[in-house]
Amino acid sequence: MLYKKLRTIGVIYLVISGCVPLHLQKYRQQHDQRLAPPVPPVVSEPTPVVSGAAERTQDSHATQDAATTIYVVDKDTFRLHLAEREVWEAVLSVLMRNYSPLIADKNQGIFATEWDSYFLNGIVYRNKISLRLARGGPGITDMTIHNSVEQLPGGAVPVSGASVTWLPAGDPADEIGRIVKNMAIVLGQPAPRLQQAR
Repeated sequence: MLYKKLRTIGVIYLVISGCVPLHLQKYRQQHDQRLAPPVPPVVSEPTPVVSGAAERTQDSHATQDAATTIYVVDKDTFRLHLAEREVWEAVLSVLMRNYSPLIADKNQGIFATEWDSYFLNGIVYRNKISLRLARGGPGITDMTIHNSVEQLPGGAVPVSGASVTWLPAGDPADEIGRIVKNMAIVLGQPAPRLQQAR
């Protein structure tokens, strides 16, 4: 009698120990499949034979073009395939790091800075940034940036209280390019190719 009870318990133990993990494994696999990223379909297309350097160049351009959301319209205008709210947050994040704001009007999409002086290659410069955002369509924002740059004549250093005449100058530091590239970083986008318009 004791033998039959032990044998029955042993059989039940083997059945449970074998079936329960298999049954639970079924749920574990379904759970893992829902969490796993989707697998792209395998497409068997002929691929052209290309040299290693050309292949790297093509791959980098294809990746950049496929994901680019910032396009150069002209020298000071850029089109971003992002919502105006996201672009405004990036403008604040980038410009507030280096400039003192004079105007920041989210409703009108206008941001202007005070004059900021800097010394570069033995010359004293000052600049101020004016920026305007405009809706270009659903999910599209046009951004116009103007960088006013002036320099002191002959490298003169202004004395406090004395009036000095500032002369217009070009942008030796390419400040607009730096701002746009930093905005791309903040927005998580690839850096645009700015040399097209510059």
